[in-house]
Amino acid sequence: MGTPSVPSQATPDAVTWHLHRHREILREHAGIRDLFGPDPTTAAWTVALVAVQLGLGVWVSRMPLWVLLALSVTVGAVIAHALGVLIHEASHNLVFKRAWRNKALAIVANVAHGAPAAIEFRHQHLLHHKYLGEAGDPEGRDTQAPTRKEVDVVGHSGLRKLLSFTLGRFFYKARPANAVPHDRWHYANLGVCLLIDALLVATTGFRPLAYLLLSALLAFGPHVLGARRVAEHLTVRRGQPTNSYYGPLNRVSFDVGYHVEHHDFPAVPWRRMRRLRALAHEHYEGLATVRSWPRLMGAYFYDARLSVAQYTGLSTEFLEEVFGRAVVGGRAQDRARRVGAVRSPGPRRSL
Repeated sequence: MGTPSVPSQATPDAVTWHLHRHREILREHAGIRDLFGPDPTTAAWTVALVAVQLGLGVWVSRMPLWVLLALSVTVGAVIAHALGVLIHEASHNLVFKRAWRNKALAIVANVAHGAPAAIEFRHQHLLHHKYLGEAGDPEGRDTQAPTRKEVDVVGHSGLRKLLSFTLGRFFYKARPANAVPHDRWHYANLGVCLLIDALLVATTGFRPLAYLLLSALLAFGPHVLGARRVAEHLTVRRGQPTNSYYGPLNRVSFDVGYHVEHHDFPAVPWRRMRRLRALAHEHYEGLATVRSWPRLMGAYFYDARLSVAQYTGLSTEFLEEVFGRAVVGGRAQDRARRVGAVRSPGPRRSL
């Protein structure tokens, strides 16, 4: 069918955009329904990665402090990020058929982060899908969207962007929609994580817990893998609320970069995401994509033209229009090199 058409309004109805794509793609590729449903092999990956991360934490308790720091950046953050993606899979009930089993597995994965967050994430992430782009304050229900307070405080300062990206979740008051029900699963998540933390500290000291916490903080903060938080709903193209990344870091991230595909078909688990794109490739090849998480992370912190406000439904600035296709495409010189993390198909044009 060629490049899919997208609405032209400055602030698209992001949920409707994905629903229209979902229906159109299924109409042309009914076989995609065969990709729906849970994939229990994710449970094996979860248990294995938790065991490795906890084992590394115990091992690092006998090592110098610099080893803990180096391991957290290089290996720990990668494992912590991967486990975060598997918690994401469980949040969509893509591991087991029954919701309670997915919740239990998410809690297991979460013990390797050192801080309870799995059940909270599940609640908030499902709202993010349901209300993508509804970013107003205080009534907005897209739980991933930055708040107006964060936008005003951070501005375009590189240092404030870094601090907010790393620690902002601990300081900014969330929207009412982010409130999580304090049910038995919430308390189970809290209790299990605190129990594992206490056992680690009692038997091996504080360093294993420090390793887990630092790895998690980096994984979803100032790390090349953390760049996906910026990439997924960055306002790149007018009328396109979500962006995919197809680079090599998907290999250590359970293909979480296939983000347009995921919002189009949240019932497809990570192991079948590449097959989804291959079956309906004509619906994805014409979209703007993020070509490099590391380069985007660098541009986000160092280029004053990028800001936390550039989130779908919140900003009316689009990178294609601010920088030009040549800049967004990453092939032009000079200023283009700084924001070349984003690729926009189509004819190039100079600034």
